[in-house]
Amino acid sequence: MASLFLSSCGVPTICTLNNVSISKKSNTDNKINFTVKGTDSDLSICSATCPGLLLCYVEYNDPYLPDTSQVTTAFSKTVTNKVYIQDNNLILTTNDYKLYAFQADSDGTRVTTPSFNLNLHPYITNTTMDAELEMQYVADRMFTVGGNSMYIHEITDIDNQRYIHVFAAFSAEQGSFSNSYWSKLVYLGNIDINPTT
Repeated sequence: MASLFLSSCGVPTICTLNNVSISKKSNTDNKINFTVKGTDSDLSICSATCPGLLLCYVEYNDPYLPDTSQVTTAFSKTVTNKVYIQDNNLILTTNDYKLYAFQADSDGTRVTTPSFNLNLHPYITNTTMDAELEMQYVADRMFTVGGNSMYIHEITDIDNQRYIHVFAAFSAEQGSFSNSYWSKLVYLGNIDINPTT
């Protein structure tokens, strides 16, 4: 569930997106196809800059990530109302993993609210959201999704950290209250960033 506060004469109106979800469709070596879709009456009051899709990742040396729930549970527990993205795009650390946000550009610029990596508002029609998206690895740390480019940080030990395990969540944010309310973090799959080795 993601919620949205809209301000009207100082009194917030709460938008709760209960019926919109993220789902993986397919995962090959260098691309992931997924959807963000659903029907919810509160979609009709989202502004032109929300909801926003946050794409993030864990580096790992294997196409199988043993415990994705460690990451998704930590996200739910620590990100109660706002994601704090550090200068190196680190979101959180668990016992075994570090979860990073995809960078806005190759220089490491942080993604920011409310649109994050991808503004989902163009995929809304009245009370329905229907986004069919493909994330693909291009080269040199660059990925594309929904017509946008994004980047991972420099990986020095690429032979031992050759897989990027991708997660996604969406946020509905609006108004001067600076509140973000988040969907659950969903594991989408892995992408091999060093397929020639």
